[in-house]
Amino acid sequence: MEIFDPGHENLLSNTTYLYDNSPCGHLSFYPGKHIFCINQTLLDWIGLDREEVINQKRFQDLITVGGKMYYQMVVLSLLNRQGFLNEINFDVAVKNGDAFPCLFNACGIKGEDGKTVAVHATILKITDRKEYESELLRSKKMAEEERKRFESLSNIIPEIIWTALANGNVNFMNERFFEYFTHTDAVPRKTALLHIIHQKHCNKIFRSWAQSVQRGEKFEAEVLLKKQSDQYEWFLVRAVPYKNDAGHIEMWFGSCTNINEHKKKQELKVESLNNSLSEAGEIISTKEKTLHEIAYSQSHLVRRPLANIIGLVEMLEYTEQADTNNALVSMLKQSAAELDEMVKDIVLKV
Repeated sequence: MEIFDPGHENLLSNTTYLYDNSPCGHLSFYPGKHIFCINQTLLDWIGLDREEVINQKRFQDLITVGGKMYYQMVVLSLLNRQGFLNEINFDVAVKNGDAFPCLFNACGIKGEDGKTVAVHATILKITDRKEYESELLRSKKMAEEERKRFESLSNIIPEIIWTALANGNVNFMNERFFEYFTHTDAVPRKTALLHIIHQKHCNKIFRSWAQSVQRGEKFEAEVLLKKQSDQYEWFLVRAVPYKNDAGHIEMWFGSCTNINEHKKKQELKVESLNNSLSEAGEIISTKEKTLHEIAYSQSHLVRRPLANIIGLVEMLEYTEQADTNNALVSMLKQSAAELDEMVKDIVLKV
Protein backbone atom coordinates (compact mmCIF):
# COMPACT_ATOMS: atom_id res chain seq x y z
CA MET A 1 0.00 0.00 0.00
CA GLU A 2 1.44 3.34 -1.07
CA ILE A 3 2.00 5.87 1.73
CA PHE A 4 1.85 9.60 0.93
CA ASP A 5 4.58 11.91 2.01
CA PRO A 6 3.51 13.86 5.15
CA GLY A 7 4.19 17.06 3.27
CA HIS A 8 1.76 16.06 0.56
CA GLU A 9 -0.88 15.18 3.14
CA ASN A 10 -0.49 18.59 4.75
CA LEU A 11 -0.91 20.24 1.37
CA LEU A 12 -3.97 18.17 0.45
CA SER A 13 -5.65 18.95 3.77
CA ASN A 14 -4.81 22.64 3.66
CA THR A 15 -8.02 24.68 3.62
CA THR A 16 -6.70 27.08 0.99
CA TYR A 17 -5.79 24.18 -1.29
CA LEU A 18 -9.15 22.52 -0.71
CA TYR A 19 -10.99 25.80 -1.42
CA ASP A 20 -9.11 26.49 -4.64
CA ASN A 21 -9.33 22.93 -5.98
CA SER A 22 -12.85 22.08 -4.90
CA PRO A 23 -14.91 20.24 -7.56
CA CYS A 24 -17.36 23.16 -7.51
CA GLY A 25 -16.93 26.90 -7.87
CA HIS A 26 -16.72 29.16 -4.80
CA LEU A 27 -16.95 32.92 -4.62
CA SER A 28 -17.74 35.67 -2.16
CA PHE A 29 -19.01 39.14 -3.04
CA TYR A 30 -20.70 42.22 -1.74
CA PRO A 31 -24.33 42.52 -2.90
CA GLY A 32 -24.38 44.81 -5.92
CA LYS A 33 -20.63 45.33 -5.64
CA HIS A 34 -17.41 43.55 -6.52
CA ILE A 35 -16.24 39.99 -5.92
CA PHE A 36 -13.60 39.78 -3.21
CA CYS A 37 -12.83 36.02 -3.27
CA ILE A 38 -13.05 33.29 -5.92
CA ASN A 39 -11.53 29.80 -6.21
CA GLN A 40 -9.38 28.45 -9.01
CA THR A 41 -12.00 25.94 -10.18
CA LEU A 42 -14.45 28.71 -11.07
CA LEU A 43 -11.69 30.78 -12.68
CA ASP A 44 -10.80 27.83 -14.90
CA TRP A 45 -14.44 27.41 -15.89
CA ILE A 46 -14.91 31.05 -16.92
CA GLY A 47 -11.47 31.38 -18.49
CA LEU A 48 -10.34 34.44 -16.48
CA ASP A 49 -7.36 35.19 -14.23
CA ARG A 50 -7.81 36.04 -10.60
CA GLU A 51 -6.66 39.62 -11.24
CA GLU A 52 -9.39 40.07 -13.84
CA VAL A 53 -12.07 39.17 -11.32
CA ILE A 54 -11.06 40.22 -7.78
CA ASN A 55 -12.29 43.77 -7.12
CA GLN A 56 -12.99 44.09 -10.86
CA LYS A 57 -16.22 42.23 -11.49
CA ARG A 58 -19.54 41.82 -9.76
CA PHE A 59 -21.36 38.51 -9.56
CA GLN A 60 -23.93 39.69 -12.10
CA ASP A 61 -21.07 40.33 -14.54
CA LEU A 62 -20.43 36.58 -14.63
CA ILE A 63 -23.94 35.57 -15.68
CA THR A 64 -25.93 36.06 -18.89
CA VAL A 65 -28.41 38.90 -19.50
CA GLY A 66 -31.49 36.95 -18.45
CA GLY A 67 -29.75 35.91 -15.24
CA LYS A 68 -28.81 39.52 -14.47
CA MET A 69 -32.45 40.58 -14.50
CA TYR A 70 -33.52 37.65 -12.32
CA TYR A 71 -30.68 38.34 -9.90
CA GLN A 72 -31.68 41.99 -9.46
CA MET A 73 -35.44 41.36 -9.22
CA VAL A 74 -35.59 38.09 -7.24
CA VAL A 75 -32.32 36.80 -5.85
CA LEU A 76 -31.27 39.87 -3.85
CA SER A 77 -34.69 40.27 -2.25
CA LEU A 78 -34.79 36.57 -1.31
CA LEU A 79 -31.34 36.78 0.23
CA ASN A 80 -32.36 39.79 2.31
CA ARG A 81 -35.57 38.14 3.45
CA GLN A 82 -34.51 34.53 4.19
CA GLY A 83 -30.72 34.75 4.25
CA PHE A 84 -30.03 31.81 1.89
CA LEU A 85 -30.78 30.41 -1.57
CA ASN A 86 -30.71 26.88 -2.91
CA GLU A 87 -30.39 25.62 -6.51
CA ILE A 88 -31.09 28.80 -8.45
CA ASN A 89 -30.47 28.11 -12.12
CA PHE A 90 -28.13 30.57 -13.89
CA ASP A 91 -26.10 30.49 -17.09
CA VAL A 92 -22.51 31.55 -16.39
CA ALA A 93 -20.75 33.45 -19.19
CA VAL A 94 -17.36 32.19 -20.38
CA LYS A 95 -14.57 34.38 -21.78
CA ASN A 96 -14.84 32.91 -25.29
CA GLY A 97 -18.50 33.93 -25.51
CA ASP A 98 -20.01 30.57 -24.53
CA ALA A 99 -21.97 29.87 -21.36
CA PHE A 100 -22.59 26.90 -19.12
CA PRO A 101 -25.60 26.15 -16.89
CA CYS A 102 -25.12 26.05 -13.13
CA LEU A 103 -26.94 25.76 -9.86
CA PHE A 104 -26.33 28.76 -7.56
CA ASN A 105 -26.40 28.20 -3.80
CA ALA A 106 -25.70 31.05 -1.41
CA CYS A 107 -25.90 32.20 2.17
CA GLY A 108 -25.96 35.85 3.23
CA ILE A 109 -23.92 37.53 5.97
CA LYS A 110 -26.06 40.18 7.63
CA GLY A 111 -24.98 43.32 9.42
CA GLU A 112 -26.34 44.86 12.57
CA ASP A 113 -29.13 46.53 10.63
CA GLY A 114 -30.30 43.10 9.32
CA LYS A 115 -29.29 43.77 5.74
CA THR A 116 -27.09 41.42 3.74
CA VAL A 117 -23.55 42.79 3.63
CA ALA A 118 -21.77 39.85 1.99
CA VAL A 119 -22.63 36.64 0.16
CA HIS A 120 -20.81 33.30 0.11
CA ALA A 121 -21.87 31.22 -2.88
CA THR A 122 -21.14 27.94 -4.62
CA ILE A 123 -21.49 27.25 -8.33
CA LEU A 124 -22.31 23.68 -9.44
CA LYS A 125 -21.65 23.12 -13.12
CA ILE A 126 -24.54 21.06 -14.56
CA THR A 127 -23.78 20.96 -18.29
CA ASP A 128 -24.14 17.17 -18.54
CA ARG A 129 -27.23 17.22 -16.38
CA LYS A 130 -28.81 19.92 -18.54
CA GLU A 131 -28.07 17.96 -21.70
CA TYR A 132 -29.64 14.90 -20.12
CA GLU A 133 -32.68 16.91 -19.03
CA SER A 134 -32.97 18.45 -22.48
CA GLU A 135 -32.82 15.00 -24.05
CA LEU A 136 -35.51 13.79 -21.66
CA LEU A 137 -37.69 16.78 -22.51
CA ARG A 138 -37.19 16.19 -26.23
CA SER A 139 -38.02 12.52 -25.84
CA LYS A 140 -41.08 13.38 -23.76
CA LYS A 141 -42.21 15.95 -26.30
CA MET A 142 -41.73 13.49 -29.15
CA ALA A 143 -43.63 10.82 -27.24
CA GLU A 144 -46.45 13.27 -26.55
CA GLU A 145 -46.58 14.26 -30.21
CA GLU A 146 -46.64 10.61 -31.24
CA ARG A 147 -49.43 9.95 -28.75
CA LYS A 148 -51.50 12.86 -30.10
CA ARG A 149 -50.83 11.76 -33.67
CA PHE A 150 -51.92 8.20 -32.87
CA GLU A 151 -55.05 9.36 -31.07
CA SER A 152 -55.97 11.71 -33.94
CA LEU A 153 -55.50 8.92 -36.46
CA SER A 154 -57.42 6.39 -34.37
CA ASN A 155 -60.34 8.81 -34.00
CA ILE A 156 -60.90 9.09 -37.76
CA ILE A 157 -60.85 5.41 -38.66
CA PRO A 158 -64.12 3.42 -38.50
CA GLU A 159 -62.76 0.70 -36.22
CA ILE A 160 -62.92 0.72 -32.43
CA ILE A 161 -59.32 1.10 -31.18
CA TRP A 162 -57.94 0.93 -27.64
CA THR A 163 -54.55 0.75 -25.95
CA ALA A 164 -53.26 -0.54 -22.63
CA LEU A 165 -50.14 -0.05 -20.55
CA ALA A 166 -47.52 -2.78 -20.21
CA ASN A 167 -49.28 -4.03 -17.05
CA GLY A 168 -52.55 -4.49 -18.96
CA ASN A 169 -54.43 -1.42 -17.66
CA VAL A 170 -56.50 0.13 -20.45
CA ASN A 171 -55.46 3.79 -20.90
CA PHE A 172 -57.11 4.91 -24.16
CA MET A 173 -60.17 4.27 -26.32
CA ASN A 174 -60.92 6.20 -29.47
CA GLU A 175 -64.01 8.31 -30.03
CA ARG A 176 -65.59 5.58 -32.15
CA PHE A 177 -65.94 3.52 -28.97
CA PHE A 178 -67.93 6.22 -27.17
CA GLU A 179 -70.08 6.85 -30.25
CA TYR A 180 -71.07 3.20 -30.46
CA PHE A 181 -71.43 2.17 -26.82
CA THR A 182 -73.42 3.73 -24.02
CA HIS A 183 -71.16 5.59 -21.59
CA THR A 184 -72.06 7.41 -18.40
CA ASP A 185 -70.01 9.96 -16.51
CA ALA A 186 -70.09 7.68 -13.47
CA VAL A 187 -67.64 5.36 -15.23
CA PRO A 188 -64.13 6.70 -16.03
CA ARG A 189 -63.49 6.82 -19.78
CA LYS A 190 -60.29 4.80 -19.49
CA THR A 191 -62.08 1.83 -17.87
CA ALA A 192 -65.34 2.03 -19.84
CA LEU A 193 -64.47 -1.09 -21.86
CA LEU A 194 -64.38 -3.21 -18.72
CA HIS A 195 -67.92 -2.19 -17.73
CA ILE A 196 -69.66 -3.24 -20.96
CA ILE A 197 -68.59 -6.91 -20.99
CA HIS A 198 -71.46 -9.34 -20.44
CA GLN A 199 -71.46 -10.70 -16.91
CA LYS A 200 -71.25 -14.33 -18.03
CA HIS A 201 -68.02 -13.58 -19.90
CA CYS A 202 -66.29 -11.35 -17.34
CA ASN A 203 -64.36 -13.93 -15.35
CA LYS A 204 -63.20 -15.85 -18.40
CA ILE A 205 -62.15 -12.71 -20.30
CA PHE A 206 -60.27 -11.23 -17.31
CA ARG A 207 -58.40 -14.50 -16.75
CA SER A 208 -57.46 -14.80 -20.43
CA TRP A 209 -56.33 -11.15 -20.56
CA ALA A 210 -54.23 -11.56 -17.40
CA GLN A 211 -52.56 -14.65 -18.88
CA SER A 212 -51.79 -12.86 -22.16
CA VAL A 213 -50.27 -9.90 -20.30
CA GLN A 214 -48.20 -12.20 -18.10
CA ARG A 215 -46.92 -14.26 -21.05
CA GLY A 216 -46.65 -11.35 -23.49
CA GLU A 217 -48.80 -13.20 -26.03
CA LYS A 218 -51.49 -12.03 -28.45
CA PHE A 219 -54.99 -11.83 -26.96
CA GLU A 220 -58.13 -12.77 -28.90
CA ALA A 221 -61.67 -13.48 -27.68
CA GLU A 222 -65.28 -13.38 -28.88
CA VAL A 223 -67.34 -11.54 -26.30
CA LEU A 224 -70.74 -9.93 -25.84
CA LEU A 225 -70.50 -6.16 -25.30
CA LYS A 226 -73.34 -3.94 -24.14
CA LYS A 227 -74.51 -1.54 -26.83
CA GLN A 228 -77.58 -0.14 -25.08
CA SER A 229 -79.31 -0.69 -21.75
CA ASP A 230 -80.30 -4.31 -22.39
CA GLN A 231 -78.81 -5.02 -25.80
CA TYR A 232 -75.59 -6.96 -26.35
CA GLU A 233 -73.73 -7.64 -29.59
CA TRP A 234 -70.89 -10.01 -30.42
CA PHE A 235 -67.42 -8.50 -30.88
CA LEU A 236 -64.04 -9.96 -31.67
CA VAL A 237 -61.64 -8.32 -29.17
CA ARG A 238 -57.97 -8.48 -30.10
CA ALA A 239 -54.75 -7.09 -28.62
CA VAL A 240 -51.10 -7.41 -29.58
CA PRO A 241 -48.06 -6.32 -27.54
CA TYR A 242 -45.70 -3.60 -28.74
CA LYS A 243 -42.11 -4.38 -27.70
CA ASN A 244 -39.04 -2.18 -27.64
CA ASP A 245 -35.61 -3.13 -29.03
CA ALA A 246 -34.80 -4.94 -25.78
CA GLY A 247 -37.87 -7.15 -26.20
CA HIS A 248 -39.77 -5.58 -23.31
CA ILE A 249 -43.46 -4.78 -23.72
CA GLU A 250 -44.12 -1.03 -23.67
CA MET A 251 -47.83 -1.08 -24.43
CA TRP A 252 -50.69 -3.02 -26.01
CA PHE A 253 -52.68 -2.11 -29.12
CA GLY A 254 -56.22 -3.49 -29.28
CA SER A 255 -59.36 -3.43 -31.42
CA CYS A 256 -63.03 -4.40 -31.18
CA THR A 257 -64.58 -5.74 -34.40
CA ASN A 258 -68.34 -6.24 -34.65
CA ILE A 259 -69.07 -9.87 -35.63
CA ASN A 260 -72.70 -9.92 -34.54
CA GLU A 261 -74.13 -10.74 -38.00
CA HIS A 262 -71.48 -13.37 -38.59
CA LYS A 263 -72.21 -14.87 -35.17
CA LYS A 264 -75.95 -14.96 -35.87
CA LYS A 265 -75.37 -16.76 -39.19
CA GLN A 266 -73.03 -19.14 -37.43
CA GLU A 267 -75.63 -19.87 -34.78
CA LEU A 268 -78.28 -20.44 -37.49
CA LYS A 269 -75.96 -22.89 -39.26
CA VAL A 270 -75.32 -24.72 -36.01
CA GLU A 271 -79.06 -24.83 -35.31
CA SER A 272 -79.75 -26.07 -38.85
CA LEU A 273 -77.08 -28.73 -38.50
CA ASN A 274 -78.52 -29.83 -35.17
CA ASN A 275 -81.98 -30.07 -36.74
CA SER A 276 -80.57 -32.11 -39.64
CA LEU A 277 -78.83 -34.43 -37.23
CA SER A 278 -82.05 -34.83 -35.27
CA GLU A 279 -83.98 -35.63 -38.46
CA ALA A 280 -81.30 -38.10 -39.54
CA GLY A 281 -81.46 -39.73 -36.12
CA GLU A 282 -85.21 -40.06 -36.40
CA ILE A 283 -84.92 -41.60 -39.90
CA ILE A 284 -82.30 -44.08 -38.71
CA SER A 285 -84.45 -44.97 -35.74
CA THR A 286 -87.46 -45.51 -38.03
CA LYS A 287 -85.42 -47.68 -40.40
CA GLU A 288 -84.14 -49.79 -37.52
CA LYS A 289 -87.67 -50.26 -36.27
CA THR A 290 -88.80 -51.27 -39.76
CA LEU A 291 -85.99 -53.80 -40.07
CA HIS A 292 -86.92 -55.31 -36.74
CA GLU A 293 -90.55 -55.61 -37.83
CA ILE A 294 -89.54 -57.21 -41.12
CA ALA A 295 -87.20 -59.62 -39.42
CA TYR A 296 -89.90 -60.64 -36.99
CA SER A 297 -92.94 -60.81 -39.28
CA GLN A 298 -91.33 -62.02 -42.51
CA SER A 299 -88.79 -64.51 -41.28
CA HIS A 300 -91.18 -67.49 -41.51
CA LEU A 301 -92.26 -66.45 -45.02
CA VAL A 302 -88.65 -66.37 -46.14
CA ARG A 303 -87.88 -69.72 -44.53
CA ARG A 304 -90.81 -71.62 -46.27
CA PRO A 305 -89.54 -71.31 -49.90
CA LEU A 306 -85.98 -71.75 -48.66
CA ALA A 307 -86.97 -74.99 -46.90
CA ASN A 308 -88.70 -76.17 -50.13
CA ILE A 309 -85.55 -75.51 -52.13
CA ILE A 310 -83.40 -77.42 -49.66
CA GLY A 311 -85.82 -80.39 -49.73
CA LEU A 312 -86.04 -80.46 -53.53
CA VAL A 313 -82.26 -80.41 -53.83
CA GLU A 314 -82.07 -83.43 -51.52
CA MET A 315 -84.67 -85.27 -53.63
CA LEU A 316 -82.70 -84.57 -56.80
CA GLU A 317 -79.72 -86.22 -55.22
CA TYR A 318 -81.60 -89.52 -54.80
CA THR A 319 -83.92 -89.53 -57.91
CA GLU A 320 -82.71 -90.68 -61.34
CA GLN A 321 -86.00 -90.59 -63.33
CA ALA A 322 -86.11 -87.73 -65.85
CA ASP A 323 -89.83 -86.98 -65.46
CA THR A 324 -89.48 -86.82 -61.74
CA ASN A 325 -86.38 -84.64 -61.99
CA ASN A 326 -88.13 -82.24 -64.36
CA ALA A 327 -91.00 -81.90 -61.92
CA LEU A 328 -88.58 -81.28 -59.08
CA VAL A 329 -86.73 -78.64 -61.13
CA SER A 330 -90.04 -76.92 -61.90
CA MET A 331 -90.91 -76.89 -58.21
CA LEU A 332 -87.39 -75.62 -57.42
CA LYS A 333 -87.81 -72.74 -59.84
CA GLN A 334 -91.15 -71.86 -58.30
CA SER A 335 -89.71 -71.84 -54.78
CA ALA A 336 -86.75 -69.70 -55.97
CA ALA A 337 -89.15 -67.22 -57.59
CA GLU A 338 -91.16 -67.03 -54.36
CA LEU A 339 -87.93 -66.40 -52.40
CA ASP A 340 -86.95 -63.68 -54.88
CA GLU A 341 -90.30 -61.95 -54.45
CA MET A 342 -89.94 -62.11 -50.67
CA VAL A 343 -86.50 -60.46 -50.86
CA LYS A 344 -87.77 -57.71 -53.20
CA ASP A 345 -90.65 -57.02 -50.82
CA ILE A 346 -88.22 -56.67 -47.88
CA VAL A 347 -86.01 -54.30 -49.90
CA LEU A 348 -88.99 -52.12 -50.81
CA LYS A 349 -90.08 -51.89 -47.19
CA VAL A 350 -86.59 -50.84 -46.08
